[in-house]
Amino acid sequence: MNSHSVAAAAQEHSRSRLNATLIRSVPLSAGAHHLTFRVDSKETLKFLPGQSICLEVPIAGRFMPSPYSIASAPREDNCFEICIRRGSEGSAAARLCELNEGMQVRSYRPKGGFVLKEPSADTVFLAAGTGIAPIRSMLHWMLKNKNGSGSRTCLIFGARERESLFFHEEFLHLARQNSNFHYLPTLSRSQPNWSGARGYVQDHLHLLPLKPETTHAYLCGPAAMINSVCKMLAEQGWPEDLVHYERYHGTNDK
Repeated sequence: MNSHSVAAAAQEHSRSRLNATLIRSVPLSAGAHHLTFRVDSKETLKFLPGQSICLEVPIAGRFMPSPYSIASAPREDNCFEICIRRGSEGSAAARLCELNEGMQVRSYRPKGGFVLKEPSADTVFLAAGTGIAPIRSMLHWMLKNKNGSGSRTCLIFGARERESLFFHEEFLHLARQNSNFHYLPTLSRSQPNWSGARGYVQDHLHLLPLKPETTHAYLCGPAAMINSVCKMLAEQGWPEDLVHYERYHGTNDK
């Protein structure tokens, strides 16, 4: 790469960098946070449901970039939301969870290929742990834009315990407000006060009244969950081009 190309690349990198102000921080559980940022830019922050955004926080005097899936649908106020586990002490995720409202971080324009495809007859989302983040973005956008279409949307969301069913009440509310949306939460660990489904996400696929040949499936969660669900979908006759997924490496979600 010549000096002109290096300078052009540096200029483009600089243009893509933005400042984002934390405007809301809410604990989702003992180890996870729901953060809302507003990008300080005259341009509208544009992204596709399911994409991620790279944030930089200072660690030991250096800015460390880390990508996070956007947990909100595109909106007009330049705000975006993320849902993250705190992680180990001193990690980028831990530093983000420790931020006070009003503090700024560096951010970059959203990117990523885990996005909604052309609409089909029906859609099923399967998520585990913080893998719900991009799924939540897609789900809100889809329910807002598919009103009256008659197609069905299903969400199977798995977690270890009740407190890790992030946005549980919100999804219950969406199901009450949208007759074509079915929400099935499931816990992999026994809980005395839980009367809902038990087991892993893949244990409940057979309950869905969906046709594999016309239904897009979107998966996000730990690699083991993705591999298991993909295998089961293939056994049920799901075409490969209708199965879309994103693995969360290094997560302790199950």
